[in-house]
Amino acid sequence: MSDAISEFGSDEWLPDLHKLCIEVLKNLQKHPGGRFLCFRDDYIGTKEKPGVIVKEYHESLRILKKEIYEEFASTSVVDRHKIIALYIRSFIKHPPFFLDIPVETDNKDRCLNTVLSNEYLSVAYLAVVFKAWDNRYDWELQIDQRYKFDFIKLLYHYKKDINKFDALALSNIICLIEKHFFKKI
Repeated sequence: MSDAISEFGSDEWLPDLHKLCIEVLKNLQKHPGGRFLCFRDDYIGTKEKPGVIVKEYHESLRILKKEIYEEFASTSVVDRHKIIALYIRSFIKHPPFFLDIPVETDNKDRCLNTVLSNEYLSVAYLAVVFKAWDNRYDWELQIDQRYKFDFIKLLYHYKKDINKFDALALSNIICLIEKHFFKKI
């Protein structure tokens, strides 16, 4: 394994991230337009051969750590909220889900769940990381639907212009989501 890969502890989660994507895909395929939803599993890759999403995360993390810690960046760590924010950035920049609708299809009925599938994946991802981080498996994300949709709209806004993405601001929002909506069942 190369040094570039081994410096990221979150790479241990890649098999679980792949499983999460498959679970989210199966769920989204039940919605209108879901039969056209596809998953680029090579975008995630493996620890040994990271995909474009993981490479993007690595590079974004290096840049963020340099901005925050300057000369101490290589020995500093970031919290789960920043990790989640940077993975979300990667999901938005390099969407693992895409709609593959044949041109000749008459009924292209779709819903927001399938059109915004990568944004919905991002919500599922943050919930899974919240649970796994401190082994809080008897907790769940109980986010109000209105607030959840507002969060998804924010992610969509970032997708429209990735240069507007602010990882530190998003990590603070994620921290507030965890504090207010992640509760013991």
